[in-house]
Amino acid sequence: MKPRKPYMPTKDADFLAWAKTIYKYCEDNVMEWQLDMTLLGRFGVLLDTADDKFRKNSDKSTKNRESVLEKNAAFAALKAFLQLYTNLLEGNENIPDQSIEEMGLHPRHRSAPHPHPVPTENPVLVALTLHHYEVDTYASTLQHGHPTEFLSDETYGGYMLRYKLEGDTEWKTVISTKLHYTLVFTEEEVGKRITLQAAWVNTRMQPGPWSDEVFEIIT
Repeated sequence: MKPRKPYMPTKDADFLAWAKTIYKYCEDNVMEWQLDMTLLGRFGVLLDTADDKFRKNSDKSTKNRESVLEKNAAFAALKAFLQLYTNLLEGNENIPDQSIEEMGLHPRHRSAPHPHPVPTENPVLVALTLHHYEVDTYASTLQHGHPTEFLSDETYGGYMLRYKLEGDTEWKTVISTKLHYTLVFTEEEVGKRITLQAAWVNTRMQPGPWSDEVFEIIT
């Protein structure tokens, strides 16, 4: 059974209201539900951008071809994020079933007969420092064939990458639904040492065991 996409209203105004409801629930319960602050922060930025572009595009005095394209791009980015984030919320056992339904997500009892096993194998993580303050990361398998085999597995959702810069005390987290992710840093962070780890995630974005730590220097 392939993972179902979360319910997303088709009309822009309805979609935006739905996204705001989810964000408000997450913001109000961030500690109780033990939500990742980095992902929630990313959610907030994408939501604010989509809301701003929607308002400008709704104003006849400022609406033009460029504003339409900007609005569409902002909504596409928010929708792509929510396709992952709503899976993460549905798989979070700290969130009550009632809250899941009130946020407009898939009721858990409907998918109960179809388990989402958490990966048991840790990936091999490779990191390469590039110019322009970028670090490329690649996830691979330990013993099996080509890692793209994981992409055809209905329980596979991608990999979670966590990292922290020299001097940081907390990890930052991102998720890739492919086998590659590029981190982009700033000029002020050049020369700092970065520590990275990866873990396979299922379609509910629940991570398995973490890989060994990998270290790079930002250039």
